Amino acid sequence: MMKEFPSRQWKRSTLNDLIKRIDETGSADRKRGTGRHRSVRTPDNIAVIDELISSQEGQPGSSKSPREISRETGISRRSVQRIVKHDFQLKALRRREVHLLSDADKLKRLTASKRLLRRLTKAKLTPTWFSDEKVFSVQTPTNS
Repeated sequence: MMKEFPSRQWKRSTLNDLIKRIDETGSADRKRGTGRHRSVRTPDNIAVIDELISSQEGQPGSSKSPREISRETGISRRSVQRIVKHDFQLKALRRREVHLLSDADKLKRLTASKRLLRRLTKAKLTPTWFSDEKVFSVQTPTNS
């Protein structure tokens, strides 16, 4: 095999392992149960965690930590964190710092967004949306 397919650059030990597996099992497939474990991030588990989070929205001081959700559902804490991190609708559980805008900041943001709207064409404007969640600037950053 090594002489017949030199471009593959197989090692002798790899071919020996493959031949041994074919002799033992009759197939070159991997054994059942080997490899990486399946994810716990199934639609059912996502729905359960989404329901737990949405049931606590609007109730001040009642947000549950991933550890508490883990105890209630039986899903590991790390899996709960992964589900919350990767699912767009479940990011409400993540803690964020929020800043307050002064009147001057609001005026600055309004003028910057109007300036940006003048620069955008209708085709570029359609997928664009504005939010009050972050401070942004139309000016490009410069390194002094």
